[in-house]
Amino acid sequence: MKSLYMELLDLAEGGISGVLVTVIAKEGSGPAATGTKMIVYADGKISGTVGGGSIEKLAIEKALELMISGENATEHYIMDEPGDGTTTGMLCGGTATLFFEYFAPKKHVYIFGAGHIGKALCYHLKPLNYQITVIDDREEVLREIHDVDEKIYSPFANALNDRSVEKDAFFIIATYQHLYDSVVLNNIYRSGWKPGYVGMVASRKKQEQLISELKKAVPSANLDRCYIPVGLNIGGTLPHEIAISIISEMQTVANGKKVKHLRDGK
Repeated sequence: MKSLYMELLDLAEGGISGVLVTVIAKEGSGPAATGTKMIVYADGKISGTVGGGSIEKLAIEKALELMISGENATEHYIMDEPGDGTTTGMLCGGTATLFFEYFAPKKHVYIFGAGHIGKALCYHLKPLNYQITVIDDREEVLREIHDVDEKIYSPFANALNDRSVEKDAFFIIATYQHLYDSVVLNNIYRSGWKPGYVGMVASRKKQEQLISELKKAVPSANLDRCYIPVGLNIGGTLPHEIAISIISEMQTVANGKKVKHLRDGK
């Protein structure tokens, strides 16, 4: 059985989302001592305690709200008559202040293609907050990829068919044939995965053709987060330069920034 601090390490490393609730101040009587901690997970399960009873129930509800907003917060609880803070209905006579710290999970990025650009992407993405999966149908090329979370040796067309893909996952398409690029692009939008970002390495000349084929295959596809050609217009043609351009764009999308994308033309 993991200790609370081992579970906290999982949160800090981005393996799962959750909220750490800590009693940072207490006055008078009450069930929770200062420094007491509890982790609340997205499914409502908890580890640890902040004293039980109504204050813990309210803390869990608050933590679940913060998982939606992605924010930290401080909340003051009153265990007596109504006053300046959140009333718990408890009659201990004291007060407690809880700090809520949200831990976001790593964003999952799926890279289709383990060639020069895919390899450069893995190199530059590794220090960032991404869980990296690389997919290719060439076993010898996959062997050259290191320091990623997962490698999938499979035909591009059905690489993810047997798994549940996270909502808002990032996808980068950089296979060695445009035929495979198109197949992967159509599969992403046909799957109902609701991607947060889809980028494809392609020329602007190919953009119109690929988008046209996608709209025919999946008329309901929402292309707001589809970037063809992928990347920001920062110049450079070498694999590492292209990778930096792509990752820069991923970060602007992830952080809600406005910049000039290659897909938008001159």
